[in-house]
Amino acid sequence: MSSTHVEIITLEKVVYSGDVESVVVPGAEGQLGILANHASLMSILSTGLIRLISEGNEVRFNVDGGFIEVNKNSVTILADSCETVE
Repeated sequence: MSSTHVEIITLEKVVYSGDVESVVVPGAEGQLGILANHASLMSILSTGLIRLISEGNEVRFNVDGGFIEVNKNSVTILADSCETVE
């Protein structure tokens, strides 16, 4: 399956950087699902759960607002705060 590169960045650090098959984020208007070769977009993020899915595994992060940019098979999330869900 195709993949897209994801970076989750806060003011303090890079929280995640890697390739995944799909991304689900809490957009301002509801959940956004991103797959490889998605159309370019920018959106505000709400407080909620980011889900990164690759090879049947899911990594989850709690996010407290920020922005998402999707451009040329790359997803950049600039988060106000973001922590891994254990």
